[in-house]
Amino acid sequence: MEGQQEDINIATGQAQAETQRINIITPSNGALKGNPPFIFTGDRNTSRKFINNFDLWKLLNQHNDTMKKPLSCVVTLLSYMDSDKVDAWKEEQMHILEKAANDGVLETDKDLWNDFIERFRNAFTNQNQREESYQKLCKLKQEDSLDDFFAKFKQLAFEAGVPLDDKGTIETLKYGMNKGLTSAIINSPNFDPTADIPWTFKQWEEQARQSHLKWKAAAEFTQRRQGLFQAFKLSPRQNNSNPGQGGFGRNNNWRNNRND
Repeated sequence: MEGQQEDINIATGQAQAETQRINIITPSNGALKGNPPFIFTGDRNTSRKFINNFDLWKLLNQHNDTMKKPLSCVVTLLSYMDSDKVDAWKEEQMHILEKAANDGVLETDKDLWNDFIERFRNAFTNQNQREESYQKLCKLKQEDSLDDFFAKFKQLAFEAGVPLDDKGTIETLKYGMNKGLTSAIINSPNFDPTADIPWTFKQWEEQARQSHLKWKAAAEFTQRRQGLFQAFKLSPRQNNSNPGQGGFGRNNNWRNNRND
């Protein structure tokens, strides 16, 4: 009987521990939504992506108890760090949190999160990333896709800490785009190089997209025109020789057949 009661107590204790673990993962006001970040192992090349993924998850669950409080945010993020490279750093962060609690810092204090993120970046972010991103930005050239070019340009500018509207950034943009596109923008009626207020990056981007669409429309028209010439076995010179001789698509054979 005693052995059976002991087994029941052990089972009850295990159940209580399991319930407590579930309550940590599933807070009182509902489970966390969305995909949690991947496990961070200390790789500097993935630290930025890890923080971005966590920030997105945090924003998605901003009304959840776990993400409302900076202290629980820190603890949650630490739970997604695991490897020999990060174990000592994690332990240090727990000591910092314990000291803050002992000093009377509230779990809702935003500095708990802000200071933690700053320590994380100092420990695991590539210190040369800004310089490397800036070098990549200066070498970036437009290829086939204008959308891909602008997306990459803005990403590298952000990583390099370069404001998009700076004069130097705009000059980099000019030389990064295709020469024909840059010339089309400068020659557009909307652009005034003598204006007191220089164009913003957004204005350059909008005009670039508009000029690119015009170029695509012209290119598609040229292709269709060439296709019609080929279909009627004509050359542009034949077609433009005399509009009075039947016009586009009408050659001497058609006229002769009609006279027959």
